Amino acid sequence: MLKFDFTNEELNIIKSKIRFTPRQLRIIDYRRDELSLVQMADKENCDVSTISRELRKINIKMMRVI
Repeated sequence: MLKFDFTNEELNIIKSKIRFTPRQLRIIDYRRDELSLVQMADKENCDVSTISRELRKINIKMMRVI
């Protein structure tokens, strides 16, 4: 699972450079709060596989910039 070890300042810089979807931004915040995939899926009212897919997309976007 993708773990964010960024400071708030670093994460704000990344967010300003990358165009994330609103759902992806919420998932990033959930990961910072260390919620599980199941908890995130419950909050987003979607399936766990959707959260996993979005996390992969976030990771790909971040790797392009970092």
